[in-house]
Amino acid sequence: MTEPLTRPPRNRLRWQPRQVIVLALVWVVLWGQVNLVTVVGGVLMGILVTVLFPLPSIGWAGRPHPWALLVLLGHLVKDLAVASFRLAVFAFGRDMPSPGIVRVDLKADSDLYQVNTAELVSVVPGTIVVDARQRSRILYLHVFDMPKDSTRDKVVADTLALEKRVVRALGSRAEFEALNRHVPHDEPEFREVT
Repeated sequence: MTEPLTRPPRNRLRWQPRQVIVLALVWVVLWGQVNLVTVVGGVLMGILVTVLFPLPSIGWAGRPHPWALLVLLGHLVKDLAVASFRLAVFAFGRDMPSPGIVRVDLKADSDLYQVNTAELVSVVPGTIVVDARQRSRILYLHVFDMPKDSTRDKVVADTLALEKRVVRALGSRAEFEALNRHVPHDEPEFREVT
């Protein structure tokens, strides 16, 4: 007879200083004032939230790379400017957009990089993630305007380039090199509908 698997007990009162600091900053921003009461209240609220709703730990073998983070930020600012201009042209023009859904098979096998890539894709106007598959590392993106099939290929290429910049900015050398030796993840049981 096999013994049942037992999970190690979770330490619910584990100190999470980064989460507390971020939550305290959000608290201060929401109140719109910086004084002793709002800062202390934000820290206390952050501690309460992290105790009541603890976040699971994420395996992360990398470290932040300052230059790669600046490159990532520079590309994000450029993408924001270009996308905002294109949407302004549509808003004041007579053309109707041709929206569509694009499937992107990510190459990195990490929740951290998948979430960061999805967030950065969604921040840029005109594209939003409508579905993210964890097991197969697939993102489905709604694109505001896809007039040609070549636009689909460009969206996929841009998203994979963004993923590479995210891994280069936050990952280890081995994780970045693994992107070039991409092994497909488990395929879902359904077909893409276009």
